[in-house]
Order: sequence, then structure tokens, then C-alpha cells
Amino acid sequence: MSGMHREALVAAVDRVLGRLDGSEALPSGSSSPSALDVVCAAFGLTGFERDVLVLAAAMEIEPSAADRCAKAGGVPYPTFGLALSTQDAPHWSALTPVAPLRRWRLISVDDQGVLTGGRLRIDERVLHFLLGVPYLATALQGLVTRVAAWDGPLPPAHARVAAAVADGWGPAGDPLVPVELTGADRQTRAEIAAAVARQAGLTLHALPGAHLPEDPVELQALGRLWEREALLLPAALLVEADGDGHARLDTFVNGLGVPVLISSDDPLPAGRRHRVAHPVPTLSADEQRALWTDTLGGRDLAAQFSLPAHVIRDAALRADSPEAAWAAGLASARMALDTLGRRIEPGARWDDLVLPAAQRDTLREIVAHVRRRGIVYEEWGFAGVLRRGLGVTALFAGGSGTGKTLAAECLAAELGLDLFVIDLSQVISKYIGETEENLRRVFDAAERGGALLLFDEADALFGKRSEIKDSHDRYANIEVSYLLMRMEAYRGLAILTTNMKKALDTAFLRRIRFVVDFPFPGPAERADIWRRIIPSSVPSDGLDPDRLAQLTVAGGSIRNVALSAAFLAADEGASLGMRHVRAAARTEYQKLDRSLTPAEVAGWE
Repeated sequence: MSGMHREALVAAVDRVLGRLDGSEALPSGSSSPSALDVVCAAFGLTGFERDVLVLAAAMEIEPSAADRCAKAGGVPYPTFGLALSTQDAPHWSALTPVAPLRRWRLISVDDQGVLTGGRLRIDERVLHFLLGVPYLATALQGLVTRVAAWDGPLPPAHARVAAAVADGWGPAGDPLVPVELTGADRQTRAEIAAAVARQAGLTLHALPGAHLPEDPVELQALGRLWEREALLLPAALLVEADGDGHARLDTFVNGLGVPVLISSDDPLPAGRRHRVAHPVPTLSADEQRALWTDTLGGRDLAAQFSLPAHVIRDAALRADSPEAAWAAGLASARMALDTLGRRIEPGARWDDLVLPAAQRDTLREIVAHVRRRGIVYEEWGFAGVLRRGLGVTALFAGGSGTGKTLAAECLAAELGLDLFVIDLSQVISKYIGETEENLRRVFDAAERGGALLLFDEADALFGKRSEIKDSHDRYANIEVSYLLMRMEAYRGLAILTTNMKKALDTAFLRRIRFVVDFPFPGPAERADIWRRIIPSSVPSDGLDPDRLAQLTVAGGSIRNVALSAAFLAADEGASLGMRHVRAAARTEYQKLDRSLTPAEVAGWE
């Protein structure tokens, strides 16, 4: 194919140079459109502008061009003056910066003080194109990247968006009106854009908004360069909006006269030029279920994870079992949350938890609600009847060290989920609207994998708010309402912890599905904790869990005392004994501003 283009260019060069010296040029024998024809049509070149471009190309491919230019014009290279005096239908407007030859940088003029006497040079990218060797302009390499279209069908929800965009680019629409794709994730939007471009017979290239230059002159030059590239390839451009720089992006898009799409997580502020917005929806549970294979347990995976189509495809390809697919789903969802909370690898099991039977039963009921929500909500139809409040929410109330975090860890391990601890004291902001924005980021990121979210220290946000005394109380109500609203809509499990249940407004408590009280452990429970907390591999000497249970501390403090005592024994090179525990307990009590009483250590000798 490149041979045909070269032959067409050589024939055109012969005709143009023939006009310089009156030699006869053979007519071209091909009737197929050549690369030269494509350039002339794409940039709207007149016959004279075409000849100027060919004259500049002649210097690169015809050895005799320099001598023939020198004989005809006095200098061994082509100039505008030479073209005006020798070629057919010359017109002065072809020389202007706004005419196609210079506007699109098809040629450049060496600055020698006289416009008509400056040497004409063809752009290297254009020359190679005319010779049938297309490639991405080197000035754009590293700035834009090719986006490959997904070979398979798009999910129905995304196919509808692609069809709507394509209709706007069709005969009845205007392909030059910028299209804005918002929602979903970046790769999903890119797949939709690539499908639209392919349907229009275009390739698609992506340009991150961060790569847009801040200098207005450079920004305009980049726009002109891309416009030329878009016409040569031909291609559409996908501009990926980043967190800021919206004004710069708007200026860049406004100046483009070629198909362009904008990819953004959220709708952008209205620009100076009309844009057509197309929200990209999250896939429904049925659509996600269809993407998972039956052998990978599609129902449970679709109920747990809300993943983009490309992530599901990758996970299904790599996984050879439901467990592997589940792990792949967790890994994908985890990336979005790792910067927003503290992830705890759930290693605790039910046997590690010391709680009364009623509380343990409630925790197992929570597991059932999370694990079977796909059946109850979707297959049995409760989602269509209830509509709201489908999220599984819980409040863990109890003093410090009574096992609230440990219980959450047990739930995460039982459900095979990640546990993310979100410190509400770090989420709350004194600036209006910022607390809700922080919470929105957490829940949006967590939605992908339905992680177990543990909002620690809920007292930082909750409180008695039934009596509104000032604007701060009113705004705190808004923050709490937003948190509860997101919890109720969350597809995973969201847990709040508090040390002061009595301080919480009963109106808020009614919106929580489960409330679990973690009581201060009694002597029997404390003895049980002591038995579990010290590994059987520890060398011990006379440890008596019933006497250790005389220490009136919760499980968290028991853990601290046992660990410190073990270090004391190891440092002595001795077996762990009651005296090591007493020394460690004394240190722990000092931290709690308490003193060991004789009753707590009675019979320890």
C-alpha cells in the first residue's frame, strides 16, 4: 500500500517540477485515492496549496529538485515566490498563517526576513504520511496514548451510552460537539469512548488533563498539533480530567475542531462551549452476574462486589475457582480504600471472642444478613418492596477493650471480607460540607468490594442533638444524617463503635439495624480470656487463670498485661509466672490511673 502512495507522490513531484523547467510529466496511472489526496481533502487544500506542499516534498525525495529550483528561482530550494511564479492558479492567501499550509503546520518557512524568499520545508510527519508510512507525531508521543477498543460486547447499560454518543456523531448529529462521559471508572469510560470511535471509523487516543500545558500559547499549539494528527490518523481524542485544571481543559477543548470526548469521575463545571453529557451507570447486579461465569459462583460474587466490567473479565480469566475469583475481587476493591482507612487483616475467629451467648447470636445473625442478602433482596424480591434501608448496619457499644474491634475482625474473617477501620475523628471537618465529602469518598471507594467498614469512635460525630441550640448543632445533625443515609444504602456491612451508648440520640439508634452491647467481662469471662490469650507454647510456672481473673480489667488490658509479662519472663530467661503478670499489671494500671488492690492479687504468692 505504501508503494502506491509513493508512486502517486513521485508523479505529483514530476508534474510540479516540470512546471519549473517546462519538461513533460507522465500522468499518474492510479485512480485510487492516494495519501496526497487524503491530505488535500482533510485540510481543504486548493490546487495551488497542493502544489506548494508537493514542491516542498520534492526536496526530500527527488535528487534533481535543488538544481531545478536554482535554475528557475535563483536559489537551490523551493520558496513561496517560486511557487507563485511557476504553479497553476496561484493565490497570495495560501501564504498566510491562518491558511491550511501553515495553520496545520504542513510546511514551515525558514525566517530570512522575506516571506516569499524563505525556504519551504515539509513537516516530517506529513512527508512520511504522504509516502504511506503513518505513525503518531513524535511531539505527541508520551502525551497521548492509543486506547484499544474492547473486542467483545459492552454490558447493556454501557452499550446504551455508547449508542447514544454514536447517534450524536451520526448524520443527524454534530461530531464536533464535545461529549462528556462521567461516572463509573476511567477504564470503563475509555472502553465506551473506544467503541464510539470504532463505530465512527476512528481510532481513539487518550490525553491526561495533567499533560495540558499551562501556558496559553503552548496550549493552543498542542491543540493545533492534535487537530492535524486527528485528521491524518484519523482519530478522536479522549481528554481525561484530573482534580483541577478545569479552566485549562475547557480552553483546550473549546479550540478543537475535531471529535473530542471528556472523561471525568464527576460532572465538570459548565464550559464556554456546549457539551453533551452522558452519565455512565454502575452495572446492575444482573449485569454483573452475567459477566461472572457460573463456575465461579456468579450470584455470591455479584451480591458482594460492585466491580467494573473490565475488572470482572480479568478476574474471571485469572481465577479457576470461586475462592480465587473472590480473592481477585477483594484485591481490586482494596486499592481504592487503602488510602482512606486502616486495613486490618482479619485473623480472629469465633473461638477468640469471649461474649455472652445473646451477643454471639446477634453477631451470627449479622453474618446471615450480609451473606444471604442476594437471595432475600434480589431472588425473593424484598429489594423491590423495601427500596430503602437495605444496607446492613450495626452499632457496637461498650467500654474500651471489651472486644468491639475483635468482633468486627471475626465478622470480616467469617465473611471473607477486608476490614477497614475509619477514624471518624479524622473524617470530621470544621468546614461546611467537607465532612460529607470525606464520607462520600470512603463509601464510594468501599462500594466496589463491599468491605466491612468500622467507624471507630462514633462519639466524635454522634451526640444528643434533639435540642438544636445553634447552627453548629443543626449542621452536626446534617452530618449524622448523611452518614446514616450512606450506611443504609451501602451494599456491604458498616459498623459504628461507641463508648457512650447513652449519649446517642434514640432517633439515630432506630435507624441502625443491629445494636450489640459489649459488657465488661465478669470473673468467668476474664478467666476464659486469660486461657485464650496465652499460647500453649509459652513455658509457664504456676499460672492460674482463675486468680488472674481477679484483675478487674477488660480484654484489651488483659492482652497488654499478658504480652508485657511474657517479655519480662523472656528477658529473665525464666518461665512465665504470676510474679511477671503482677509486675506487668502494675504498669498497665498506672497507665489507667489505677492501683492494684490487695483483693486483686490475693493468693498470687
